Amino acid sequence: MSYRPWFTVAASVLVASSGVLDVATASSLPYRMLHRDVLVNADCWAHEPKIIGAGLGFTQIIGIPGLSIPGLGEWIARVNGATWNDVPGDNVPLRAHTSASTPLANWIAYGEFALLQDGFPIEFSWPVQPTTVSPTDFLVTLSDGSQVTPVAASVFPNFEYNERSTVVIFGEFGDRLDPDVNPDALYVVKLEVVQDDTPLTLIGPGGKMAAAAGLSFGDGETPMTAYRAGHGPTLCAAKISHMNVVGDTGPRLFRGALPNHGRAIYGAAAQYRLRVLTTGGFSPDGVAAVLPTDFERFFRLRLLTDSGDVHWITEANHVYTIEGHHLQVLGLAELGLSEDEDAYDLAYAEDHDNQIDIILQGDEAAMRLITHVHIPASGEYDPFYNPGGPGNNPTPGVTFTQPGPETMQSVLNGLDDPLTVTWFGAKLRHAPAP
Repeated sequence: MSYRPWFTVAASVLVASSGVLDVATASSLPYRMLHRDVLVNADCWAHEPKIIGAGLGFTQIIGIPGLSIPGLGEWIARVNGATWNDVPGDNVPLRAHTSASTPLANWIAYGEFALLQDGFPIEFSWPVQPTTVSPTDFLVTLSDGSQVTPVAASVFPNFEYNERSTVVIFGEFGDRLDPDVNPDALYVVKLEVVQDDTPLTLIGPGGKMAAAAGLSFGDGETPMTAYRAGHGPTLCAAKISHMNVVGDTGPRLFRGALPNHGRAIYGAAAQYRLRVLTTGGFSPDGVAAVLPTDFERFFRLRLLTDSGDVHWITEANHVYTIEGHHLQVLGLAELGLSEDEDAYDLAYAEDHDNQIDIILQGDEAAMRLITHVHIPASGEYDPFYNPGGPGNNPTPGVTFTQPGPETMQSVLNGLDDPLTVTWFGAKLRHAPAP
């Protein structure tokens, strides 16, 4: 299914002929700032380097010309297959209305003037060395046997210095057809990291460096697309650790939603952070943000005692006592704050990355009992969508990405060893104290 109307293609040609693409051939200053070699308390998700998640998230909504034109943005978004959320209020930013992007926004964060491209997040177990990230690091194999080199790659929106284990690539990676229903569907079956002139490098615990070339994800047959029923966004890692906000910042231009960490929202009560890594942006509908108050809407936690008893944490702001140990979920963080620092507002500020923190307080002994983060995605619990989702007012007849499935993600213990790395270029620094 294609969403490439004549006027959008014409606009693309006009932009190219006007010389704007000549500017885009040199990566933007914000892009270069974003990809400086700075990792501060950045999370590792395993002891060995590997790809832990990858898949097509959304198609043909990356770089829609004219999207930001007042009075026309909604029509342009819808005719190009993007959704448009109804959001009350004045001066509502574009991102609160749609998950589609403008070519200029792509140039700023991805260094390329990408037009009508698809988005494909890739999650690594270790953070990447930012200066080694480039589109030529990746080779994507499609179901028809063709292979695609992306047109752009960036650590954005994981711009914070304590993140950076996800790379998002742009290119043409398939269509919106469900491969289980339509035999003509085109979709990704494999992702490979390949050798180029600036080989992609991962930075692990202790500053250990590992070449990413040779890593792959996918078996060459199974569809890797969020347009397949039951295969929307899910979790690929989770880790419990002591609350530590060091590194929870990034290049100045990208700090609009910061600070959004647990201490900024819950103050000194935030003692522990259960951070989850997702296979794409998590949203209630594909556009709107998850709120700090949404723990009970999406999540629950599984605890296992030494005696073999299973306990479930289902409520926020409730003190649970388990074998004499106390645990309380305060809420969620790493989302967004509104312009009013005393309130949360999904419409006006969100970092839109693929990490969410579940903030807790209580006894460390209770934290050690947490074994899994559970996303039921049914019944009383809502599912998650990635940025290709339908929004709150989907266009009739347009295909959007599927909701995510039920997920039971095991939790890595970072209480004794936080499994983070602080690294500036070739210089390793000691992990900052909480």
